[in-house]
Amino acid sequence: MKIGRIRYRSTRPVYYGLETGAVAMGEEWIMVEGTPAQLNEMLAKGELDVSVVSCVEYACHWRDYYVMPRLCIGADGEVKSVLFFSKKPLEDLSGKEVWLTRSSLTSKTLVKWIMEERGVRPLYREFVMGEEIFLNNHTEAILLIGDEALKKREGKVFPYCLDLGVYWKTKTGLPFVFALWCVRRESVEREPEEVKRVWRALLESRDYSARHLEEVSRLFHRQAGLSPEQCREYLAGLDFELTRGHIMGMELFFSLLVRRGLIPEEPQLEFFPPLEELG
Repeated sequence: MKIGRIRYRSTRPVYYGLETGAVAMGEEWIMVEGTPAQLNEMLAKGELDVSVVSCVEYACHWRDYYVMPRLCIGADGEVKSVLFFSKKPLEDLSGKEVWLTRSSLTSKTLVKWIMEERGVRPLYREFVMGEEIFLNNHTEAILLIGDEALKKREGKVFPYCLDLGVYWKTKTGLPFVFALWCVRRESVEREPEEVKRVWRALLESRDYSARHLEEVSRLFHRQAGLSPEQCREYLAGLDFELTRGHIMGMELFFSLLVRRGLIPEEPQLEFFPPLEELG
């Protein structure tokens, strides 16, 4: 069973229990790390059985996947690590180059929806995290995610910084889901009980991490170069439980994307294990 894991530290609270051995891994489970875009592609190609993927990736391939219940990466307001930086107000970006990271399909699609909603028509460009595009003095606006966003939010290069979680919450009153844990349907058909074991282990690992948030924050602090307080505040502000409110926010997001032509159709949300089995 091959399981995809985003290499960004924001997902550590789901995997920390598995990392430390507090939650047992299956003998034949293989953990595969990658960027969100890499994991999206690997799951789509059948190179992974289970993975955290962009919610927009699910929307585009929902007939191939099931959503794993009770797991997500989301925010009910400020997310801190998905930030749109600009040198001008959004309304002044029509005709200007806007750089979107290829690493997050959901985040860049959310930016496009925001621009459409505001009547802004920028020139979109894409980059790979690590190319340091944002250090170019001519860069008007850029979307950053993960560790780079956390570091740059304290900088002074861009006077405008839009937290995408805050924008969504303000506009809709609902939480936002950036990523889901999904499983390929063929993997469920082949090994349904093993898939359930993986799901239960992920839930147990997440819950273990929540009980040991101070440990996770200290580890994050040493690796990310942020203060322990910043790390604790950031991790505590993320949602890893897919609640009814998160599902409502995600369904609204999908319907808005269809209306703007950003995805072809509204996906059905189908879960494994089935929700009726969970009580």
